[in-house]
Amino acid sequence: MNALSRIELTKALEDYLKAIYIIQAIEGKKVVRVKDIASLLNVKMSSVTDALRKLSDLGLINYSKRNYVELTPKGENIAVKLYQRWEVIFKFLRDWLGVDEDIAKKDACRIEHVISEKTYNAIRRKLE
Repeated sequence: MNALSRIELTKALEDYLKAIYIIQAIEGKKVVRVKDIASLLNVKMSSVTDALRKLSDLGLINYSKRNYVELTPKGENIAVKLYQRWEVIFKFLRDWLGVDEDIAKKDACRIEHVISEKTYNAIRRKLE
């Protein structure tokens, strides 16, 4: 069970959900398209489409073929938590440990999926 929600998400689905949030909220695009997600995650558009179907079935996004992608309130809640988790780990790696920014971004993405809640909270408190 995912610590962030009552919905069990794979690491990949978490990445897709977070990507939608990044494109919409962080990059400030008014609409999110399949090609935007594929570009951000460096994956094929067909992989994005498969993931979007699954996220839609879980009620986390609104999506229909050849349409824009939109987070549902439930999906946005999870995506925000995922992004915040990634951001805390990234800042810890970059600012506290002095890891190169590009490496810190990639490592934070890997770590966010497996870090315990206790360790994550300790890192978050250290940054505050």
